[in-house]
Amino acid sequence: MSPWLLSIALFSPVVALYAAYFIFAPAGVVATGFIQYDQPSYMADARGYFANGHFAFTYGLPFSSDPATPAIYFQPITFLLGIALHLSNADPGLVYVAAGFILGILCCRAFVELYDEVLGRGGAARYIGLICFVWGGGFVALAGIVYAEWIGDAPGRHLVDFDDGFGGWWFLNLGRNLIFPVEAFYHLFFFAGVLAILRRRFVVALLCVVVLAASHPFTGLELIGVISVWAIAETLFGSEHRPPLWFTGALAAVGLLHIGYYLIYLPHASAEYRAVQQQWTLPWLYHYWNFLVSDGLVAVFAAAALVFRWRRHGNLDWRQRLFVIWFVVAIVLANHDLLIRPIQPLHFTRGYIWSPLFLLGVPALLAVIDMVLRRPVVRILGVAALLCLFLADNGTWFASRIEAAANHGPDEDEITLDPSEREVLTALGAPDLTSYLLVSQNEKIGYLATAYTPLRSWYSHRFTTPDAETKKSEQDVFFDGRGEPSAWHGRALVLVLERSSGDALYRRLVSDGFRDRLADDRLIIMTRAAR
Repeated sequence: MSPWLLSIALFSPVVALYAAYFIFAPAGVVATGFIQYDQPSYMADARGYFANGHFAFTYGLPFSSDPATPAIYFQPITFLLGIALHLSNADPGLVYVAAGFILGILCCRAFVELYDEVLGRGGAARYIGLICFVWGGGFVALAGIVYAEWIGDAPGRHLVDFDDGFGGWWFLNLGRNLIFPVEAFYHLFFFAGVLAILRRRFVVALLCVVVLAASHPFTGLELIGVISVWAIAETLFGSEHRPPLWFTGALAAVGLLHIGYYLIYLPHASAEYRAVQQQWTLPWLYHYWNFLVSDGLVAVFAAAALVFRWRRHGNLDWRQRLFVIWFVVAIVLANHDLLIRPIQPLHFTRGYIWSPLFLLGVPALLAVIDMVLRRPVVRILGVAALLCLFLADNGTWFASRIEAAANHGPDEDEITLDPSEREVLTALGAPDLTSYLLVSQNEKIGYLATAYTPLRSWYSHRFTTPDAETKKSEQDVFFDGRGEPSAWHGRALVLVLERSSGDALYRRLVSDGFRDRLADDRLIIMTRAAR
């Protein structure tokens, strides 16, 4: 099969998931394409490169209410999304999904190339193993079934309980990361970087490191750490497979620039960044049971393959050393809470622990597959049992998400728009409102306006609005009639009210100089000129 057709086939579960969200959207509701809370924020970043109609290579924090917020941010993926959004003038959600499909297929191609580089091409066993690589998991679903039996509950109610503590949305194995376009981009360059190392193409590897370092603080640090530790270890032990010294030196320089940008420059350049950085310091931990149920299956195969190699040769080959170092660096970063204050340790999982274990253990896995395929009597049942074991976690997760979309409608993970919200966002995008400050009772509108309009919102994204709790409190105080923040003085304001908040609030706002801009049976837009 053509590598591209194979990559498209591997990506098809993601297409099915998005199709379910669009097809099963309730009547009158628009599926935006943003199926998780954080996803619109990347299109808000993308819009920032063309703020006020002028192109720039950097952008200011789109969740800041200050129009003078310093333009100190740049990421390759949001830059590309910004160009696509500007040139197409299309719906931000559709641009995001379309980009995700392209990046997802490219990422699958990188997975195929890395898999084949490790194993070489083969027959049926190759395809079975490749499916397990991209869509394999661990014992999460099995643990949920056992737990349900133990407590006497329905088996289907606990299938993702033992994954990551967030319903499986941290994607501890590999393929599920393709659901998020930005994660497909990060994984594309991470795995392309590892592939380049295996092929001894150090210029390409360095380029991947640079792109990823510029793209994400966590994933960039992880790739820098993996390749740097491997390069240093191979050099210190005098391995014939050590990289050239210029490459190791360049990695050190990129690492210093990466750390300096995120830990020194940004905090020094922006008080708002310092506030957001504090809000990112969250104890989202990777517990030992997360490892056992999510990574335990591939860990067993990895251990078997390493023991066999050691007994036969008394050492590990250089590729195995790279994968061991990849695993160790990833597991240390994912457990950094044991050493320092936790900053979302789960951010270092995302399949980056699972994947090196799989690549270490895949020779043992293929030996099992070959053994099954050589036995005609049990061939079909054996392969089916193996695939069920590996694919159970992702199979149950995808089935639960598609079933929820089909039978229960949108939930907190998916962002949809009803006709009133869609009309309000369209109205807020009017050119004459560009300089206004948005204050919204409807939190969804306050957040999505950053992706769909040029407006700045007083309170938008719950984690990346500077001083989010304070601003949310000040906004609530205003709508309760207990005062207006001094920071609003001299600013033109546009309000979005919930009609259900009552006539008293509306009359008070009218008496305070606000005038109707748009109204329906649910939402009201009011504006007030600067004073």
